[in-house]
Amino acid sequence: MLKSKLPETDLTELLKIPLIKALSEQHSLTLTQSVLERTFRKKESIFTPEKEEDFILIVLKGKVRIYLGYPDGKEFTVAFLEPGDVYSSHSGTFAEAMEETFIWMIDIKAFHRFMLQDPVVLISMVKVLGESLGNTLGIIENLVFRDVGKRLASFLLQAASEKGQTSEHGTLVNLGLTIEEIALSVGTSRQTASTFLNRWQKEEILTLSRKSIILKDIQALQTYIEEN
Repeated sequence: MLKSKLPETDLTELLKIPLIKALSEQHSLTLTQSVLERTFRKKESIFTPEKEEDFILIVLKGKVRIYLGYPDGKEFTVAFLEPGDVYSSHSGTFAEAMEETFIWMIDIKAFHRFMLQDPVVLISMVKVLGESLGNTLGIIENLVFRDVGKRLASFLLQAASEKGQTSEHGTLVNLGLTIEEIALSVGTSRQTASTFLNRWQKEEILTLSRKSIILKDIQALQTYIEEN
């Protein structure tokens, strides 16, 4: 992990982030004075529930996986953070970089003072953490009431709802995830996830491609979830 003070020349890049772009120029300058830039390699841990340091992170580039981890080795993905997203290390979760990732870290106390100055930051925090809580509750519901196939189908339908793009072959979903990462998102093994995805591809419900999926029959997945 690399760590450095954020140079003033990076302000132009910082202002491209929607959250920061919405701030006044004065508040943007104030924020940069409290920021540390850190670079994480793929699969490198960013924080854990035991981490003593409390900070707010803003993703500048790359992707961060927020997940729950248990002593038996099971992991359940809560959220994926992308450029512009804000999150807190004081959340009881794990965070790791899914690719080379650049983030800004701000001491939690400094960030609290900053939030009082500009409600835009507070609104963004509530939005991201609210989505994380909703995803966590969804994970709990899936684990309690649904088998692996239904969890996977639900994951694909949610992704289609959030990121799907209509194409001539169906709904294109650019997940940006490998099958192993999809498996982690629904609490199963890579082999099990592959079995379901390959079966649905043979049934022409979907088409697999590198880190993206075309859903050809969304209704079939919905029916599968609703079956007893």
